[in-house]
Amino acid sequence: MDRFARRSRAVAVAATAAMAGCFPPVPKPPTSGYGAPYHGTGAGIYVKDSRSDWSIKEGQRPLTSEQALEAAGDAEYEARRQLAKQYNDRLYDEGYSHHRRAYMVMGAGVAAIVLGGILYGLAPSLQNESIQPATADMPEMRTYTSGGAANGVANLGFGLAIAGVAVISYAYHGGREAPPYHEWHTPAALDRPAYVRQQTEPYNEKIGAPSLPDLAPGTKAIDTKAIDSRLRPPPPSRDGAARRHMPPMRGNR
Repeated sequence: MDRFARRSRAVAVAATAAMAGCFPPVPKPPTSGYGAPYHGTGAGIYVKDSRSDWSIKEGQRPLTSEQALEAAGDAEYEARRQLAKQYNDRLYDEGYSHHRRAYMVMGAGVAAIVLGGILYGLAPSLQNESIQPATADMPEMRTYTSGGAANGVANLGFGLAIAGVAVISYAYHGGREAPPYHEWHTPAALDRPAYVRQQTEPYNEKIGAPSLPDLAPGTKAIDTKAIDSRLRPPPPSRDGAARRHMPPMRGNR
């Protein structure tokens, strides 16, 4: 029984050391996707949609749907992003509280182990003592038998020690888990060509970017040079007057 008490104290010391040095802090919420919104470079943002894929370009620079919606100032996108950020902040607060509770539970487990060892060590003192008087052939003999009190205290101490080990293991492994943070990406409902185009067209008008002509199926890139040339004034004719496109006369063939 003394051996069990010593082992209980050793386990308690080891558990205390594990609490002090091996319990990681609560990780911070992710910052990617929750920083300052993208404000654009002043070039037009165009969406290409084909049967095989779709892409977004700011001038000739590839752009993500997140950057396009941020540059366009989409209120729905920003509202959802702020909700996700608040969700992560709440998870961090809950994780921190859970971390503190795990420390408290582990401390209770250590206390249970120590108390169990003490009770198990005191159990022998509650045994029943019987004395056999000395005779001519043998000296006086004393025998000890465990009654209900001794067995009860010993079993209680053993049970407390086992429960303390189980509680420490549960709290340790539970407290190490990181909160299930949300990694921000454009929601599926907003990550669509039609929606991004709907938000970027007013943005292009606001910054004075040329409108995007219809693209033929299978177009691989957006030719902004062609857009600029389409909006340039027509070259002057030989007599100095601008060329005019005359409508065909009806009735004459």
